[in-house]
Amino acid sequence: MSVSQVLRGCLLFGIIPLLMAVKQGAEKPPPAVAAKLCQSCHGAHGEGTPAAGIPRLAGQSADYLDKQLRDYAGGSRENAIMHQWAIQLKDAERAEVAAYYASLASPYAVVQANNAAPAGNASTPVLLARGHQLAHQGDETRRVQACDNCHGPDGNGAPRTAPYIAGQSAQYLTASLRAWKEGTRKNDDGEQMRSVVDRLNDADIGAIAAYFSSLAASQNSGSR
Repeated sequence: MSVSQVLRGCLLFGIIPLLMAVKQGAEKPPPAVAAKLCQSCHGAHGEGTPAAGIPRLAGQSADYLDKQLRDYAGGSRENAIMHQWAIQLKDAERAEVAAYYASLASPYAVVQANNAAPAGNASTPVLLARGHQLAHQGDETRRVQACDNCHGPDGNGAPRTAPYIAGQSAQYLTASLRAWKEGTRKNDDGEQMRSVVDRLNDADIGAIAAYFSSLAASQNSGSR
């Protein structure tokens, strides 16, 4: 056997498996605390449970996720279930969970807008048109700024400042907007969300939820 054949054999049976092992090792399993506390509601890959109004976490900013966990623990964002989970986390565990979900790029489950429209509300095209207006232009007559001003183009998020909302379920978006309006969620910097949501009526909230839930998600979740 020639030297060249030996080298080729080493490359084939030695280096290639090694590279495959390195690649597999890069695909980290979920942190133990995530598997224990998060997956049963938020899905095995952070895809969320749209029908139950449980949000998607995959690809969300690690800074945002870390802050929400701290706020659930501290009470500035109210949710009895999340509070019980969040208070169990140490700082390192919270950071680990946030970084893990931020690294994921799971497929989206987009809820059809007509499922979000309450009975007797405007037809779906009109609902989506109003949602599009509020997302991109706002409503000067009510002094409501556009959602995209903070949440980025088509709600794809702004790292370190605002979460992505495109592709979140209408149930979750509606519940969140109502929580801001009712004061059970009050963890925004400078009360910016509350000042906007206070000027929205129920039809506007439904339109915003329907519009953003109808959007196809960016394939590059980590860019948000």
